[in-house]
Amino acid sequence: MSPINPTLSSHHPVSALTVRNTGATPTVIQLDAMVWSQPDGVDTYTPAPDILATPPIFTLPAGGTQVIRVGSRLPPDAKAERSYRLFLSEIPPPPKADFNGLRMALRISLPLFVQPTTPVAPQLEWRATPSDKGHIRIEATNRGLGHARLSAFKLSAGTNSEPLHIPAETVYVLPGASHVWMVEASVASGTPLHLSAQSDAGELQTDLVVAGK
Repeated sequence: MSPINPTLSSHHPVSALTVRNTGATPTVIQLDAMVWSQPDGVDTYTPAPDILATPPIFTLPAGGTQVIRVGSRLPPDAKAERSYRLFLSEIPPPPKADFNGLRMALRISLPLFVQPTTPVAPQLEWRATPSDKGHIRIEATNRGLGHARLSAFKLSAGTNSEPLHIPAETVYVLPGASHVWMVEASVASGTPLHLSAQSDAGELQTDLVVAGK
């Protein structure tokens, strides 16, 4: 599928995406747009009637492609970024009479952002605290007006220590939301940490100190 990060704005009110079927059989796909929020750091989705995504259901032939178009029924906000997710869900055909087994249906999720009329950016605040024995809690809170997309995390304690293990998968932190990583490490309060990650704005680096309980 391309592009994988569609964005809408006053200058780009509609986005076109191409979906490809690399399999050997046709498949039926349902397209849904959902409002995306992160209360208490949990990804939450509700129907998005203000997003027009077409066609809502289509058949992809084997080796074929389908162009889908996404637009907003509402104009961009003046200052606030709006966050959504597009879900493409495979609708499997009815099983044959002699079928006996487990069937898997493909589901793909893509972020969709509607940019405001004024430029916005994320503003991350980081905090490290001891958790249960042998773990530290790394929390990022986004105080900005734009989302943060983070990946390729690296975390180390002290100046010459081995890197600590922190999940490296891509994480989105929406405006006003927080994300928590639990890191397996026996680190005392007051220990300096260095964290680096990749973001849409380039490499991010920050120094922080493990707070007391």
